Amino acid sequence: MGAFNISLLGKWCWRLLTEKGGLWYRVLKSRYGEVGGRIREGGSDSSAWWRMMCRLREGIGEGVGNWFEDNIRRVVRDGRNTLFWYDRWIGDVPLRLKFPRLFNLAVEKECSVGEMVGRGLGSDGGAWVWRRRLFAWEEESVRECSLLFHNIVLQDSVCDTWQWLLDPVHGYTVRGVYRFLTTTSNMVDRSLVDDVWKKHVPLKVSLLVWRLLRNRIPTKDNLALRGVLSSTDMACALGCVCNETVNHLFLQCTLSTDLWAVICNWLGISFVLDGELRHHFQQFTKMAGMPIYSHLFFTIIWFVTIWVIWKEMNNRIFNGTVSNNFTLKEKVKLHSFLWLKSKQPNFVYS
Repeated sequence: MGAFNISLLGKWCWRLLTEKGGLWYRVLKSRYGEVGGRIREGGSDSSAWWRMMCRLREGIGEGVGNWFEDNIRRVVRDGRNTLFWYDRWIGDVPLRLKFPRLFNLAVEKECSVGEMVGRGLGSDGGAWVWRRRLFAWEEESVRECSLLFHNIVLQDSVCDTWQWLLDPVHGYTVRGVYRFLTTTSNMVDRSLVDDVWKKHVPLKVSLLVWRLLRNRIPTKDNLALRGVLSSTDMACALGCVCNETVNHLFLQCTLSTDLWAVICNWLGISFVLDGELRHHFQQFTKMAGMPIYSHLFFTIIWFVTIWVIWKEMNNRIFNGTVSNNFTLKEKVKLHSFLWLKSKQPNFVYS
């Protein structure tokens, strides 16, 4: 979908967000229902148009992440129409993502900021109603959360508003969003889209890399961001004590760095690899000084290594098996040979 069409869809999303008393919002709300101040997606029974609108929340548009969600913010005045847990009104993310444990334990999840302030947001205030008695570390989270609200002062009779961060003065415009979606930095990401689809690479491996380059795989930092895991349970699944992110898991973890070193030694190359996944992909697959015909070979090696690391992580988590670097290197060599020989897109080796 082109950037212009995406920006037009964003205009509809902005109107639904800011005009909740309008006819379209009331029609969609009656059709799909509402949760957390947003209209539900509605599943497979919803219209294709509405599902496309909902996908804006997941970052539709190449290389710009969750561009719509990241550029909206609730400006609190009287606090009556701002949802305390769901809306992004204080800090960079909604409180349900910043404090997922507290959100899960809260009895009332759709209270407004005005209601919570009125009950008292101190660490022992009446706003905090929990499903059970809190543990000591959970009480510490409440105290940390309460510190955010010391300077909050509500303005009676002044309604809350939404702010479009890309243009706080004029608000959402199709022209402004189109310019944002088509900047030079995003064009680099479009070239990456073409690079991941190779006839020699199994389809599900290409899909894994496609998601990986957009940080859309279930690493622990992403799961914590969505409230699936606690923010205290972020240790890398490969056995080190660092937080598990895509860059760490595939490039910076001890297993990953050792494997990449073994692969480089096998290939007879020596250089400093970038610690950011997109740059690493471009640097490795388009090796400087190497003839163009060798780029496919290096691309296959990169895909296979990523796939082997991913499989090793899942084997450790679900099967309890551990492979050493020699075994992993042999898997990379074997799969690279088999993939280069095969031109069947769905031909996948485990």
